[in-house]
Amino acid sequence: MKTIAVFHLLVSLIVLSACAPAESTEPVVSTVMPTATEEPTSLDYYPLSTRTGIADVDAVLAAVESGDAQALRDLIRLTTVGCTKTEGLGGPPKCREGEAEGTLVNVLPFLGPEGHFLYESELSKFPGVDVLGLYAVYAVSDSAYSEEAYPTGEYAAMFTTKDDQTVIVFQIRNGIVRIDYLYPSSSLREIVQRDASELILAPK
Repeated sequence: MKTIAVFHLLVSLIVLSACAPAESTEPVVSTVMPTATEEPTSLDYYPLSTRTGIADVDAVLAAVESGDAQALRDLIRLTTVGCTKTEGLGGPPKCREGEAEGTLVNVLPFLGPEGHFLYESELSKFPGVDVLGLYAVYAVSDSAYSEEAYPTGEYAAMFTTKDDQTVIVFQIRNGIVRIDYLYPSSSLREIVQRDASELILAPK
């Protein structure tokens, strides 16, 4: 009887072993897909090597591309205007010490949130500009903002900057007659539409 019992026990163990699930030897394949990396989108500007075929404009573009501040200084065309002792923002350049009201001074106007001027004696301090690309070039409309102390150019070249918050516009008439700083850059197309009589290089 003991022999029969042992025999039945061995048979039971063999059957249980046969029914147990076998371990899989196939490799586990991950179902997690890698996250695609988005390609960076190009900013809307032309390279600084771009030229228009207009000599006055291309001279400025070449100077900007070179990064040579003196090359830009050589293209500055000063405005002669009477100074003022009137306090406050805007208006003509302020008279400096020893200058009477209306004294003629030679300046380069800068137009931005607050207008200011670079006097002829300060030109050597002009550091040039650090820009990223060329946004647009256009012929300036007669309706664009202008006054005696802030003349417009015949053409304007608009540049984007590396901080993407400031746009620099060179007003060009036989050289650089005014430099504009625009903040922010979100309304550039509207500014171009407002100030351009003809697009030489349209925004992308």
